[in-house]
Amino acid sequence: MVKKIVMAGLTAGLLMAFPGMKGMMGGHGGLNGKPMKGLTDSTVLATLNGKPITVKDVNNYLQGITGDPNIKLQQLPAQHVKPFVKEYIKTHLIYQKAKSVTTTPQFQELMKKIADDYWYRTQLNTIKISDEEAKAFYEKNKDIYFKTTPKVKVRHILVKDEKEAEKLLAQLKGLHGKALEEKFAQLAKKYSIGPSKVNGGELGWIDPNQMVKPFAQAVEKMKPGELSPKPVKTRFGYHIILVEGKKNNSYIPFKEVKTQIVEYLKRAKLKKEIDQVMKSAKVEYKIK
Repeated sequence: MVKKIVMAGLTAGLLMAFPGMKGMMGGHGGLNGKPMKGLTDSTVLATLNGKPITVKDVNNYLQGITGDPNIKLQQLPAQHVKPFVKEYIKTHLIYQKAKSVTTTPQFQELMKKIADDYWYRTQLNTIKISDEEAKAFYEKNKDIYFKTTPKVKVRHILVKDEKEAEKLLAQLKGLHGKALEEKFAQLAKKYSIGPSKVNGGELGWIDPNQMVKPFAQAVEKMKPGELSPKPVKTRFGYHIILVEGKKNNSYIPFKEVKTQIVEYLKRAKLKKEIDQVMKSAKVEYKIK
């Protein structure tokens, strides 16, 4: 199984309060459709108690809650504009009630945390990672993060009785290529007691480590296109095995993991800056 890059998660992203916003950061993924025509920063979208609400007002709101300075109503699908305006209005109306808590010590501490998180996200947007840096990380860590394990593509027929397995195997011997695959699938659907019978015994590409030991040992000795020379006994019963293909160790292509690498390196760079801030402060803990 491919190992995942462990991101340096210094802060959690804000949950979006309305549909469609989740996942907008970093490319506005998940929002499909054509933008609303004619929108400019000065376009009035609504009025709140007589005060106009412009595109610029809502853009500031969206950029604030996401930390993404590139989000603008002018670029988002038209069907999302009004819901965003409604959310902006709701926030401002509720704030008239909620601002009574802004003087409490707890709220002041919360504001520091919000400011920290916002700074963190805006800083990430300013950090640039070159293709050369990303490629160098990929090459250096290929065997740690991007190496795939061997895979084997197999079919099997599972029965309880060894004699039945031998009879079925006899019907397959002498066949090759497509003729063997078709006959194998036909017999699997009719006689196999395993759940893969509905797919003609097809197990797909699997890691040998996921197989029971006798099954894996038999597959290891076989070449693609080969049939097991005799039934293979496991705790499930007797298997007739057809190996359809094998993949040795390989690597995930760089282009498929480039985005992950860039995000990781951006966070790593910012973490160094934060670590330096922590080191520069004189802190004395009075607890163990």
